Amino acid sequence: MSTATISNNAKSSAQDDNAQATLSEEAITTYLANNPDFFRRHPAILADISLPHNSGNATSLIERQVAILRERGIETRHKLGELIDAAKENDTLLNTTQSLVVDLINADSLNSIFTLLQNQLHKKFGVESASVTLISESDAFKAQTIDAVFTQETNEANQQIAGILDNSQSMCGTLREAEAEFIFNDTKYAIGSAAIATRRIQQDKGADIIVMLAVAHHHTDHYNSDTGTLFLDYLCDILTALVKRHL
Repeated sequence: MSTATISNNAKSSAQDDNAQATLSEEAITTYLANNPDFFRRHPAILADISLPHNSGNATSLIERQVAILRERGIETRHKLGELIDAAKENDTLLNTTQSLVVDLINADSLNSIFTLLQNQLHKKFGVESASVTLISESDAFKAQTIDAVFTQETNEANQQIAGILDNSQSMCGTLREAEAEFIFNDTKYAIGSAAIATRRIQQDKGADIIVMLAVAHHHTDHYNSDTGTLFLDYLCDILTALVKRHL
């Protein structure tokens, strides 16, 4: 085959491609002309189509409005994606929490409950430091064989963390060194910030018992005034109910 033939074939192929492109555009134009309600039936397509308006050097109001609507549409899709991701995370958290609660209910002693709760907060919830503490008079737990690491006397607690015990709501923020050492006396991590929930069990006979559940992180701003305590409060309520049942 001669060079001239190859050249002619190449030109012919290029012309065919151009013709197909032209015909394709012509076909689209014809279709739209015959179906004037196409964009009404498929409005989502307009969000990705640029429709410049002839207005000289100035941007027309219509173009500006369309651009704003397109930006808002993109922003809405992003927010929707974030909400879906958050819903999935909450669903996972709920399932993990339900499993933990069942395990706590099935535990046969307070020592088992406290140990299980602290371990699971580490392993399944990513909590660096966790502490479960019962605070009461020195003779309040004589009938129970509770490990000393889980108990503190009222007088000592009032000296070290009175401000925390007097707070009727759960708190999040930084702790003084003495407070951190008193609450988290068995952790290998530094205590930068903490979230603490307390509940009081009133006794008909004997001194009241304060149930304290606390979690901590080495970063000073990990738990702060904007941190929600719903999850912590829920676990503390469960813990308090189990303490009442076993005492």
